[in-house]
Amino acid sequence: MTRVVQRLILSASIFLAIVSAHAATVDPKPYFRNPDFGEVALSPSGKYLAALVPATGGRIGITVMSIDKRDPKVVARVDGYDIRNFAWVNDERLVYTVFDAQSGLGEQNGGGLFTVDREGQNTRMLAPTFKMQLDSGARVFRGTQLLSVLDNGGDDILMSVPDSDAGSDVYRVNTVTGRQTLESLDKPGNVIQWIADADGKLRGAVTDEKSLITRSWWRPPGSDHWEMIGEYGLRDSRTLPVAFDGDGSMIVESNVGRDTYALYRWDPAKKAPGAELAAYPRADFESGLVYDRWKKKYVGLRYNVERAGAVWFDEDWARMQATVDKALPGTVNVLSRSDGDEYLVTAFSDTNPGVWYLLNAGSKKLEYLGARRKDIDPATMPARKAVRYAARDGLEIPAFLTLPRGRDAKKLPLIVLVHGGPNVRGTYWNWNPEAAYLAAMGYAVLEPEFRGSMGWGKKLFEAGWKQWGRGMQDDLNDGMDWLAKQGTIDPKRACIMGASYGGYAVMEGLARDPDRWRCGVNYVGVTDIEMMYAVTWSDFAYSDWLKYAANEIMGDPDKDEAMLRAVSPLDHAANIKAPVLMAYGGSDRRVPIIHGERMRDALQKNGTPVEWVVYPEEAHGFLLEKNRYDFHTRVGAFLGKYLPADDH
Repeated sequence: MTRVVQRLILSASIFLAIVSAHAATVDPKPYFRNPDFGEVALSPSGKYLAALVPATGGRIGITVMSIDKRDPKVVARVDGYDIRNFAWVNDERLVYTVFDAQSGLGEQNGGGLFTVDREGQNTRMLAPTFKMQLDSGARVFRGTQLLSVLDNGGDDILMSVPDSDAGSDVYRVNTVTGRQTLESLDKPGNVIQWIADADGKLRGAVTDEKSLITRSWWRPPGSDHWEMIGEYGLRDSRTLPVAFDGDGSMIVESNVGRDTYALYRWDPAKKAPGAELAAYPRADFESGLVYDRWKKKYVGLRYNVERAGAVWFDEDWARMQATVDKALPGTVNVLSRSDGDEYLVTAFSDTNPGVWYLLNAGSKKLEYLGARRKDIDPATMPARKAVRYAARDGLEIPAFLTLPRGRDAKKLPLIVLVHGGPNVRGTYWNWNPEAAYLAAMGYAVLEPEFRGSMGWGKKLFEAGWKQWGRGMQDDLNDGMDWLAKQGTIDPKRACIMGASYGGYAVMEGLARDPDRWRCGVNYVGVTDIEMMYAVTWSDFAYSDWLKYAANEIMGDPDKDEAMLRAVSPLDHAANIKAPVLMAYGGSDRRVPIIHGERMRDALQKNGTPVEWVVYPEEAHGFLLEKNRYDFHTRVGAFLGKYLPADDH
């Protein structure tokens, strides 16, 4: 399933050192501190470089420097906020969004859009943040997003603004004057996704009619008329617009006639996908298309399946990729190009969080710029490899496996790390701080992409429908058994850990299979399925996902009541005997703290060991460094106490 259905699901998805003497002492700070560099990008001409870096008061700001002069200068920061991401509008102007990484409520306090000159002058707010709207007395929050930067070098951008029907409108905005022009007056319905061409004309759209029906649309070159590409139910294969090339042709993604999404050139005469651009049989190709402004066309596709890489449609880019890969053989090397000879190279791997280089195509000079995390030495990090194993019903389950570095991979203690969502792509092949931290303490770490996960094909996704606590839980156990059969892990020394839906899987695993797990670590996890439907103060209580999709994907609270009660951990708390570490955000609106409190009380009543911590200012996930340090220090101590890595 693709990002359009993800939007329906994720609009309310649940996302669903003080250590024991028995465990290796590992300082969590290098793993969980804020990065030294965030996003880095060349200006269109290649004369300037911008990056997200810590600024005054530890806030994240934008630094710009001239490639010739190497004169870094902080040009953008917003009082009380951190800059989340940015884009060059042209060589003289940038646009950026903000959130609050220091309040612990960043996920709710973002929403703003700002712009600034390269020299740090003429700052303008194009859209206020949620907090600014609330402080002004606004009743309807409008989370504005950057849709696209235009290819003409001007000052205009396209801005997507939610409308009153839970869809969105698009405005063309001048970033210097602030002048806005509505571009979506003739929209084909309740649009949840827009696609513009390089000139800023809206030519692709996906609509959701507040039901289980999704429609995709496009406008042919030179036409102002919207033509429907297809209409799809929740289980239907679909074809969706992705981008418009420099010649006006449309690129689509489709899984019609296949399990995974592939990219195609749209054939207007046949009104169907035409020439295949890229496909992979074992995972969806996400549309990481690479546009060359100088050539005015898409030249390739970046992907991250079992391993990251690129497919090039252009010989020049293919040659440059080969040159860089030869110079940097130990990493995946992501290229982005200016209109001139300058390339930015982002190099990363499963052991390397990321390094940036500047490459001059003329001189072939490759210059080191900086590392995302200077405290992480790739030479000391454990490898994280993609694996696949067979579930008990024969379904192939993708997963990522991290083993302790320098230890014999035999009879290791195991942590099964369960991703949230659950209907998302759980993780990717890259450096993962949690897996690396746990492996550094001596544990094997398995991260299954269990049934219901997205990004691995329609079959795996749909196999997880109405399988909370059933097939989805079986997949976790089957992964553990697969490693035990190989001799990699000791099945008598295993812990289950996860956040949000992963926290649900922890509690359900401990209740359903009490003899399998030594302990559990649940943070911000669901504990009672009924509360997901009944707690009216959660941020998805009145969402379209809960109203239309949840009954099909998770279960109908009326028709499937018995099934859902049977897999609701709170109803079976008496079965849980293993010690549990539970951590929650006091301001969480995705999984309100009542989930944790009721489960804690039930466990304590039964005499089950519970370690309980609340971070009052945090929401659904821990944004503050001090809280990430504290939580993972507690994890290290908890595992050292109940699952010591060297206890055979």
